[in-house]
Parts: sequence; C-alpha cells; structure tokens
Amino acid sequence: SVASRLRVLLLRILGARIGARVRLHKLSVPRNPWDISIGAGTYIDDRVVLLTTGNRTTHRRISIGKMCGFNRNTIIDSAESVVIGDYTRVGPGCYITDHDHGTSPQRKIYEQTLTTRPVSIGNDVWIGAHSVVLKGVHIGDYAIVAAGAIVTKDVPESTIVAGVPAR
Repeated sequence: SVASRLRVLLLRILGARIGARVRLHKLSVPRNPWDISIGAGTYIDDRVVLLTTGNRTTHRRISIGKMCGFNRNTIIDSAESVVIGDYTRVGPGCYITDHDHGTSPQRKIYEQTLTTRPVSIGNDVWIGAHSVVLKGVHIGDYAIVAAGAIVTKDVPESTIVAGVPAR
C-alpha cells in the first residue's frame, strides 16, 4: 500500500536500513531510527514498536533478517543489541528486550543504570503469542517458543520450550 511505502521512505530518510519489499503497518519508532535494520520481504503488522535507547553507535541495535513476520502489539526494546535471523515469526503481544534496570536497595529505581546483554534469535524461529524474551538469551535456529513463555535462558537449535520460565 501507499502508506506502507511512505513509512519505509520516511524511515530510510531518518537513517534506518530497510530492504526491498518490506511492509510496515502502523509501525512505531519512537527514537533512534538509525539504530534499526530490517531485511527484505519482512512484514510488520499494526502497533509494533521498535525502541532503541542510548547514544549513536557504529552498529544497529535492532537487526531483523529477511522474510520475517511480526504480529500486532509486539515490542522490541534494545539498549545494546537484538539480532533476529531470517524467516523468523513472532506472534502478537510479544516483548523482546536486551536490558533491565539495576536492583540495588540503596538507590531509587529511576536512578539505577540499565544492565544489558545482547539477544540473538536464530533463523526460522517461531515465537508464540504473548511470549517474553529477556536479556542475554540466544535462541537457536528452528526453535519454537510456545505462547506465553518467558525465555530467561538459551534455547538450543530445533528445540521447543514452554512455560514460566521456559524449559
């Protein structure tokens, strides 16, 4: 559609790297569009948020491979690095992040710095609806994360995990 093409054009002008035939439906990029790379043929549904935090770096904080699909109401929140491989599918309402706040009882929460560890999601991975992927996690190629799972540890290649925490 024309609206999708205009969104792609605007994000490219603002510094995002976006491949050919990418379809964006009401995507939100609240800040730092230059921190985002989206591979060719990727589809991003309504109300998806790509959020990056921090000063400009030499690498893209959010890197999405080719031919991926992201359902509505998904948030990718990166302060260091979230890399998603080719052909990956993410269900509606998912949250993927590479950071959290400090938890020192001697300081107020808003004063504490972020702690970060990169996230990587392999090729041809399926992440079910309302799942959460937390900092430092690596999900191997061809893995499946069941709906509602909270992934706190690495998921080996070709493995299915479910639950809270995901196992």
